[in-house]
Amino acid sequence: MLQRYIVVISLLFVLFPPLLLANNSNQNEILSTEDKLYGLSLLWKEASYNFAFFDQVPDLDFDAAYQDAIPKVLATNNTFEYYRELQRFMALLKDGHTGVYFPENIAEKHFNWPGVWAVEVKGEAIIVAVDKTLESKIPLGSKVVSVNGLLLDQHLSTKVIPFLNDISTKKVERTKAIQIMLGEGIEGSEVTIGIRTLKMELKEVRLIRDTLQRKRDYAFLDVYMPFMNNNQALTEFKWLDNNIAYIALNSFYDVKVVDIFKQYFHEVQKADALIIDIRSNGGGMTNIGTDILSYLIDEDVYGAKWKTPKHIAAYKAWGRYKEGSIDFQFTNAWETGDMPVVSPQENPLIVPTYVLIGRGTVSAAEDFLVYTDKISHFTTIGENTYGSTGQPLTVDLPGGGKARICTKRDTYPDGREFVGIGIKPDIFVERNVNDIINERDVVLLRAITEARKQIVNQ
Repeated sequence: MLQRYIVVISLLFVLFPPLLLANNSNQNEILSTEDKLYGLSLLWKEASYNFAFFDQVPDLDFDAAYQDAIPKVLATNNTFEYYRELQRFMALLKDGHTGVYFPENIAEKHFNWPGVWAVEVKGEAIIVAVDKTLESKIPLGSKVVSVNGLLLDQHLSTKVIPFLNDISTKKVERTKAIQIMLGEGIEGSEVTIGIRTLKMELKEVRLIRDTLQRKRDYAFLDVYMPFMNNNQALTEFKWLDNNIAYIALNSFYDVKVVDIFKQYFHEVQKADALIIDIRSNGGGMTNIGTDILSYLIDEDVYGAKWKTPKHIAAYKAWGRYKEGSIDFQFTNAWETGDMPVVSPQENPLIVPTYVLIGRGTVSAAEDFLVYTDKISHFTTIGENTYGSTGQPLTVDLPGGGKARICTKRDTYPDGREFVGIGIKPDIFVERNVNDIINERDVVLLRAITEARKQIVNQ
């Protein structure tokens, strides 16, 4: 949920995962021609050998894309432009654990936000927070229809989406594009938005990007915003009506999540039904989720089946001549791994359990859902998840930035794919504009309704 003061570093984390922000050493504003070519070539080489999802971009000729990118990166005038071209190149892979990330000093210089925040709702950009000094001009619930004179779709398709990395589905692509669409610009730069208010008034408003330099006081709609969870507590526990326990698990990055869960598990065991909210869980370490899950199951459950690209040089050389080696020639050979298993704790809680999911449910949080797939007392409610997990290879780039390339391909134990698709909920619930304006959490409300039914039936 939004807080009274929104910290803009949240949006920096949308663009640049926190573990990949480089420090200020080895960060150059101007790169040599040799460095520019080396960085692009390094990405091409490492992705060619290690990327696990080339089949999900069947129309991509990656070698040709590399050749096309060479003159573009060499023509860049500064490090910001250079990294933008690297992002354009890596965006072609369309994977949520694959991307290029600016050096920290470049990111801080070239990205800033005005006092307006929008979220994607049914494809539209709805304003859910606005600096109080702008509230009379930009009413909450207004729809953004244009940016800098371009219609919204044109602005997104030409100015934002070509550079989006870490994107695995169209839904996530539009969600992130809308959330960051006003953010590219240095301190003090201007951006003009066209809006349509709830009263159907059309107006243009000129805004100044200066949020990183000061704390703003916002008027806001108290709604769920994907990828904006780093102001939230790691967990939240509360009782709802009808003896329903609610637990939010907002991150699997910190092992303290398990300790906190254990502290209130004795209390949770009194529940007749349980709601687990992982809509804002951007992932972390899979074992954190499975440690918690072990308190909520009564039999062994299995995690993702996985494989990773395999390269054996001689086999590749033999590929066109020797039977059994052809896959190595065409980079279609794989090393497979065992499926991990989670066993229950003593005296687990076995009650109707409803897991709230959405596009902000990412990576290790999706791994958690793979384990729960066959558990009869678990039901998922909400929207498709982010659609990305795996093991990224981290690459250091000239100028101080970094890149990730996903090397590990996870599926359900039975081979069903979810990367690039998202995990589908058992009960699909999608919010609309009226839900946003009325601050109505329809996903949670549906879970409460389902839990009450089960309690009555029991």
